[in-house]
Amino acid sequence: MITGFGLVVWSEWLKRKRSLTSWLVVGSAGFIPAIIFLSRFRRIDALPKIYQAPEFWKTLWVQSWEAMALMILPMAIMLIVSLITQIEDRNQGWKQVHATPQPLLTIFLAKLAVVFVLVLLLIGCFTAAIYLCGILPPVLFAAVDPPVRSFPLTDFLKRDLAFLIDVSPIVGLQYLLAMRLRTFLTPLGIGMAMWILSIGAMSWTYNYTIPYSYASIDYLMVEYKRPMVLPAHPGTIAAAYFLVFTAAGYALYVTRSRG
Repeated sequence: MITGFGLVVWSEWLKRKRSLTSWLVVGSAGFIPAIIFLSRFRRIDALPKIYQAPEFWKTLWVQSWEAMALMILPMAIMLIVSLITQIEDRNQGWKQVHATPQPLLTIFLAKLAVVFVLVLLLIGCFTAAIYLCGILPPVLFAAVDPPVRSFPLTDFLKRDLAFLIDVSPIVGLQYLLAMRLRTFLTPLGIGMAMWILSIGAMSWTYNYTIPYSYASIDYLMVEYKRPMVLPAHPGTIAAAYFLVFTAAGYALYVTRSRG
């Protein structure tokens, strides 16, 4: 059964090559580190001091994740989900997919798995881009020494996992909307409205009720030590939202597929 599911996931992954998801992942992952890297050419004289700071990697990490958590990652997820779910609609392939001897649950979870793999790749590539942003200036400029401390990969991977869980409600709800509505712009528009609402309500006491806000909440609580009163850990609430959205999405998918 696991092997069969893996083959379905692989099939969905191969379909992805006909979309722009690879460019979206690479572009989204490299955008912020590239801006930070280029901005350092404007103040090369200050780089030696910056690179000798004990908290160099932590500072670079916080700077990079600010825009990523609040803006780039949510938007990229919305686009990834829409692109993956639109593969069948664009090619009128849903009838062919449903004609295969695969349970609807397998089809539903396989596409969802591909979305999560792409999000995981995006976050992983972003971490690699942060590392490159940090090590390239010492390679290019003789006056700049390497950072005094090594890259804290283990700590950053733990934070990567936390952010992956934080954005899972966005994946779940966008996937529900895209699989139910089967249009490109409508789920994207709803997601954009929810994302803007989450940013505007960040100072609200009950901001945790907005499922698109957990990456921002986690970032502010951990990186900036901003106190927030939540009924549970952000990752726990985010995971609960994701399970609810996924279950509801599957129920709606089955209803429409049989209708």
